[in-house]
Amino acid sequence: MCFGRPGVGKTRSAREFVASPNLAHYTITKPIAPETARAVEASQGLFFTAPVSNTPKIVNDRLHSSLFRLGHARLALAGLGEDPEYFARAEAACPLMVVDEADRLTVASLEHLRDLYDRYGFGLILMGMPGLEKKLARYSQLYSRIGFVHEFRPLREAEMQLVARRHAATFGITFDPASLDAVEALAAVVRITRGNLRLAERLLAQMRRIMDLNGTQAVSLDIVDAARDRLVIGPGD
Repeated sequence: MCFGRPGVGKTRSAREFVASPNLAHYTITKPIAPETARAVEASQGLFFTAPVSNTPKIVNDRLHSSLFRLGHARLALAGLGEDPEYFARAEAACPLMVVDEADRLTVASLEHLRDLYDRYGFGLILMGMPGLEKKLARYSQLYSRIGFVHEFRPLREAEMQLVARRHAATFGITFDPASLDAVEALAAVVRITRGNLRLAERLLAQMRRIMDLNGTQAVSLDIVDAARDRLVIGPGD
């Protein structure tokens, strides 16, 4: 189980790690296309975002097809896709499922996920907001199966400086260490964002917009302050 405040990188980290392939056009009766095969081989499993409306039937309808397709694709690449013994349990060939926004799930839907986990034996990671661990602690049948709990924390100041510099480059912004204005601007970005990746991206995008409107490539504290004033920043950011 993983939990953390909004914007600290939970979803992005999970998506990058899982690399869930898009199998919407995969047909089990046809050979796997080379690009699909590469995506399946690079994948660690299935990434699933819990819907707001999540009865067990809705969860099952959305998950079953994806589990079956990914499992069958993995079996096919291993040369087992046509073996009836394996074909009947294709869902079990999925090694891992990451469920994002797990705090949305009802008790019945959580029980359904537990049943899938017990039935098919894949790894299961539940991700959500702080408080998810307390919610799950009330359901002993599920909580007793949790082997590891990880909290995503905001980045430390030194880490945020490194990330801000790298993200700024994607927006065409450079924090020149030889420029006092740029050094002050970077310090302000770190102070305002407080280790929150999503807020950093929003702030940098707004800074780029202001720089374009003013026809300048030089970053300064005034630009950071102007960008901050144009954002809605709540206490959780």
